[in-house]
Amino acid sequence: MIKLQKLVDVHTHLEQYAHKTLGSILKRAEGDGVRRIVTSGMDLDTSVLAVEIAGSHRNVLASVGIHPWMAADGVPEDRYDKLKEIIRKTAVVAVGEIGLDFVDNVFRGISFRGNEQLCKAQILAFETQVELACELRLPMIVHSRGAKPALIEILRNKRAHRAGGVIHNFDGNEKEASTLLDMGFFLSIGGAVTFPEATGVREVSSRLPLDGMLTETDSPYMPLYGQSTAQNEPSNVLQVVKVLSALRGIKEEKVAEAVYSNFLALFPPRENEKKKGAVLNRSETSRSGL
Repeated sequence: MIKLQKLVDVHTHLEQYAHKTLGSILKRAEGDGVRRIVTSGMDLDTSVLAVEIAGSHRNVLASVGIHPWMAADGVPEDRYDKLKEIIRKTAVVAVGEIGLDFVDNVFRGISFRGNEQLCKAQILAFETQVELACELRLPMIVHSRGAKPALIEILRNKRAHRAGGVIHNFDGNEKEASTLLDMGFFLSIGGAVTFPEATGVREVSSRLPLDGMLTETDSPYMPLYGQSTAQNEPSNVLQVVKVLSALRGIKEEKVAEAVYSNFLALFPPRENEKKKGAVLNRSETSRSGL
């Protein structure tokens, strides 16, 4: 069997791992061919940690933002100024994790269904951060759960194609996929595709154009089928690629190569990238195929 050497994990939360175990986790990922990992903040504190982790590990890139679960509580105006300061002073590659979640916060047991106040707070925070991403020409890493129509409307109204980005853990239908692809967003497929009962995700994933797809683990969250969150880590992105290969009836190498190329389009490397001193931009692209 040919070993894949160009795997990417576009969405993780590496700060959730104990400091003493993170090195071995990243070493396993590298051993399995994972070349690039993006770790995303969910608030100011975890955004700072994401930047610190990226600065200490050559294959890790950082994204900063305020997650919709945190945004539901309301975001003081100065938080956005602090986010902008972090971005301007460090090697941040994206704004995220941002987005909308109209379902629930599973960790706090808070339901967003029908809660107009909490959803409005999320919308305000998302709109503000989309504007920030467009201002700084940084791609977005977007969370979307139970909110695709509202999310698409905001991205369209804010002309989010100017920055683009990726919809992480995409679980929408083919029409939504086509709309987001045409808006210049990549769609990231994660551990959900490994669940046999996830027929919708598996069907859409089998039909997405290869030039619009990325892969992720959302580590340590969103484990693979048969796993617990304690077992989820970036090396598992290899299993995501294997499932995508099987669903599409093509070689694993073809999936991995396409996804790696897409990653470089979203986060184009520069000559001084190794210094991790420059903010990376993305070229505006539009893809369709569904």
